[in-house]
Amino acid sequence: MSEDPNKTLMEMNEVMRRFDGAEVKQKKGRKFRFLLHLTPSMAETPIDTLDLSVRGYHCLKRAGYNTIGQLAESIEAGNELAKIRNCGKNTIQEIMIRLFLHQYYTYSDGKREKYLLETVALNVAVE
Repeated sequence: MSEDPNKTLMEMNEVMRRFDGAEVKQKKGRKFRFLLHLTPSMAETPIDTLDLSVRGYHCLKRAGYNTIGQLAESIEAGNELAKIRNCGKNTIQEIMIRLFLHQYYTYSDGKREKYLLETVALNVAVE
């Protein structure tokens, strides 16, 4: 399990910088958005593979999430992670970024670029 939640954001920014220098900026009130393309094998993958902090891992386990598929379906259904005890905004951010990174690393090099383009487009700040 990862012990430094800031490392998660730094890792994601490193991935994003590889693509046209894009960097995800944390804006107050904005959520990081991405499309989750859930494959059958990914749906059955245990949440342990997300390399979450101890807090993030225990929050998900406490809420009954054992696989990435269960977590993704719950998020898609609109269930709020914030309702889980001890799951604050930083923990939620870590979970979402780890989901993004897990999916990114499962793609082949050719699909990674398309996925990053998609993600950057979803997160462009409209001023």
